[in-house]
Amino acid sequence: MVGGLVDCPWCQGLKVMGCPTCGGSGSLPAQPGAGGAHTPCPGCQGKGVCQCTACKGTGVKQVVPF
Repeated sequence: MVGGLVDCPWCQGLKVMGCPTCGGSGSLPAQPGAGGAHTPCPGCQGKGVCQCTACKGTGVKQVVPF
């Protein structure tokens, strides 16, 4: 088998994945005593998704033959 490209198994070719910092919610609890307020996640700027770290945002991975 010759090596080739396949969809990234982590993001299924979408190039993004749920933010590991906020768990995909896009926000984090504010400081204690803030009455349940939330602040935008600094890891994803409040979007809830980040560039896939497995494929570096390309959406594909190289298949390495044995």
